[in-house]
Amino acid sequence: MMDELQTLTILYTSHLRGNLDALPRLYTFFQALRQQHDPRAVLLDLGESCAPDIWHCRATGGRSTLIVLDGMGYHAANVSGLLQAGERSRLRGVISMALLDHGDAWRYHMPPISDEGILFSTAPNPALRLCVLVQPTEQTKLQERLLTLQDTPPDMVGLAQVDLRGEARLIAADLLPVPAGLAADVRLSGRRRTAHL
Repeated sequence: MMDELQTLTILYTSHLRGNLDALPRLYTFFQALRQQHDPRAVLLDLGESCAPDIWHCRATGGRSTLIVLDGMGYHAANVSGLLQAGERSRLRGVISMALLDHGDAWRYHMPPISDEGILFSTAPNPALRLCVLVQPTEQTKLQERLLTLQDTPPDMVGLAQVDLRGEARLIAADLLPVPAGLAADVRLSGRRRTAHL
């Protein structure tokens, strides 16, 4: 029998707008936060990971930052309005994270635990245990099995923790600034240079 998830920890970003130079530092920060809070934390991007006025976003139809986020270990990203026509299919087999928009959702699956009752979606959906809304909202709150996540500026990481024992309840919510002097993780910097766009 598989273990049931008892605490869900989420680390999330939004409005990265194709700033690839910031991502190696962000990766380092994620590693520290996972060590401090939960090594199995789910990594989400709430949207606007690329921007059409950024050259590599324009050149790749919005794929460039998503490839790097996948390399950083993100589990799902909101791609509503992001990918140009046909670009989603070009990411099949290239990345493993879930791409969420109006037609797609992701159910919690982090081996050895899979939980069909936990759904990540860009719109509120009925869920047995919890629906996590993967789009920015005004505040992080949990109401009637729907978890909304507060919008984050690009230099901050959102944190939400939910106790899933019995009725789901929010036990932590915070916005954490990415430290300015944080050293970039060179492994991600190297991965970024070799990513196939």
